[in-house]
Amino acid sequence: QLLGLSDSDSGGTHPLILPQSVFEDCTILMQQACGFIEDLCNNHSDTAVTDLALLSHSVMKPLVALQEKQIKLHTNYSIILSSCIRSSVILLRCQREGDRMQLEKALVQLSLSTLKDMSDHPSELSKELKEPCLSLLRSCSSDTSLQAGEWGEISTYSVSNELWDAWAIVCASLPPGIGMKSSINAMKGALGDLANTSRHAGAIVALRIALHSAGTEDPSLVCFVLHHVGFEVLQLLRAYSLRLAPAQSFDENRVNVCAEAVKVNMIAFQYLSTTPGEEGTSASFLLALFQVLVESVSFNGLPGNLLDTRNTGADENIGRMCAQVFVHVVRSNPLVFKSTISAMAAESRTIL
Repeated sequence: QLLGLSDSDSGGTHPLILPQSVFEDCTILMQQACGFIEDLCNNHSDTAVTDLALLSHSVMKPLVALQEKQIKLHTNYSIILSSCIRSSVILLRCQREGDRMQLEKALVQLSLSTLKDMSDHPSELSKELKEPCLSLLRSCSSDTSLQAGEWGEISTYSVSNELWDAWAIVCASLPPGIGMKSSINAMKGALGDLANTSRHAGAIVALRIALHSAGTEDPSLVCFVLHHVGFEVLQLLRAYSLRLAPAQSFDENRVNVCAEAVKVNMIAFQYLSTTPGEEGTSASFLLALFQVLVESVSFNGLPGNLLDTRNTGADENIGRMCAQVFVHVVRSNPLVFKSTISAMAAESRTIL
């Protein structure tokens, strides 16, 4: 009733948002009621003595109302909705196999649609609901009843709608490669579209997180990602370090995008330098990477004015970050470093 809902047979109307005064007067009551329901869910998970159908009705009714647009995403409802999402994670584990698949599909759809809708709402709402939604998605994907193809579609949807945290969770939770391989073309488009700078920061962070997690279990995924989006990652590093496409979101995220692109390239270098039979690929990869890094150091300079930093938009932090890659490579694999710089132009070697 606090949500302004009535049973389907009551014939009542469904107000989208109740007066603010109602929520201010009932905040403590809502918190206590939600805590009570969560405790019942936890107790049922441990003892199975509570009526599961009744619990599920109490937890799912507000979520169904949200999905059917009987209520709007609003800060007034955040206490109830976040609690119901947390409770649904517990109830999902209690379902029988046949019932679980249907509920899991509904909860995945709910978490994705809520995450997508939150982009249009205040940050306070995002703080309340984002983590419960991501936790729900993690719970569904880590012990799933859905087929790999369905999760592939979910991965692609997440990238296409810029739900980067959701994509990283799906890729990390599923068996290695399922999420990443099915959505790599969508990720390639997000990283490679230099005109749409708003997507770059989220995409490169999500790629690094997913690659670090999934690549640990299946190192060959690094090679797969390098083959499909290696060019786009290098292009992104070059564009941001040389400030080739300045815009508001571009400048705000410039250092972060460069740092994440460097991390992805270092994951690739680690794989290539430690995998037998990849020596030729490693040399070609490093040559391309070094050329971009030399340009970046030349443009941005280094702390202490070791190089000319009069270029408009030069950032010594980016120059230092790129220079540190050379130090890392020469320390970890000096032979590969020497063979790589021997193939570079004399001017580049001088800067290096």
